[in-house]
Amino acid sequence: MNEHPIIFIDADDDDHDMFKQALMELALPHPVVVFSNGQPALDYLKTTTQIPFLIISEISMPGMSGLELRQQIDQDPVLRKKCIPFVFMTHPVEEPVVEEAYELTIQGLFEKKSTYTAWKTQLASIIAYWTECHHPKRATQ
Repeated sequence: MNEHPIIFIDADDDDHDMFKQALMELALPHPVVVFSNGQPALDYLKTTTQIPFLIISEISMPGMSGLELRQQIDQDPVLRKKCIPFVFMTHPVEEPVVEEAYELTIQGLFEKKSTYTAWKTQLASIIAYWTECHHPKRATQ
């Protein structure tokens, strides 16, 4: 199995299930690791030896929000150096939050689609982009 997991952070258990189902149907080689808020995700990122393939996070969650998680990653020299692509997938999308999110050097912000099929297509596009994209940590993988 691929050793570069996709990290999914969202407080909604139904979204966890849909995400896992979509990735299974897309037959991607990446294991999936899910969290309900940013703090356990940050703890995982600080302790794992793996470099995740991608982080997809909701913005609004109880506990540590997605914005706070991204701030913590940016402020940690070891995590920042891992160059993990970070995108938000959220609903609703509000303009002030979009501006705040992009100030945190994210690589994308997407509004969650309203149907499972559209959501799966959206995920496939995001993952396909990062599969083809060259960035510092992929050169050695």
